[in-house]
Formats: sequence, structure tokens, C-alpha cells
Amino acid sequence: MKAVVVDEVSDLREGRKAGTMSFRIRGDGAVGGIAFICPCGCGNESYLFLDGIGPAWEWNGSKDAATLTPSVFNTGMPCRWHGWLRDGYWVSV
Repeated sequence: MKAVVVDEVSDLREGRKAGTMSFRIRGDGAVGGIAFICPCGCGNESYLFLDGIGPAWEWNGSKDAATLTPSVFNTGMPCRWHGWLRDGYWVSV
């Protein structure tokens, strides 16, 4: 499923479309994380840190074709979706 990038978190929450994501910008202008609607379709929102606060993911720096390492495992959600964000696509394990 293609990840759809929106500018504002409010846009992310309005449609709650699976796989939609928004890059969260810190006060210094750097990207601090990614908020996203779970790709499984459950409608839950989650957040991944990119700046070393708590467990952090490595990001390739591309907003259009984002890749994260390691995999995303939503253990805190009822769906427990597990997969990857690779070249701008959510891929289930």
C-alpha cells in the first residue's frame, strides 16, 4: 500500500485512511518522527520516533519514498500490525 503523506497531523486524522502519514517537525526544523494511520485499516494512529527519543527508527531522509529500519510492529494496538515502510510503501510481514 502506498504511503500517503499529508502536511498536517490534523489532515492525517480527518480521513483516517490506512497508511496515511505526517512528518512531525521539531522546533529546530528537523524531522523528529512520523505520525501515521495503521496500514492494516484499523484506523488507529501511531507514532515513530526518528530522533533518538525512546526506541528510534532510521529513516532514509526521503519524504516521497520513505524507508524505515527496523520494521514497524504495532504491539500497543489491538491489530498488532507488523511490516515495513519501504520506498514509500507499507508492506505487511
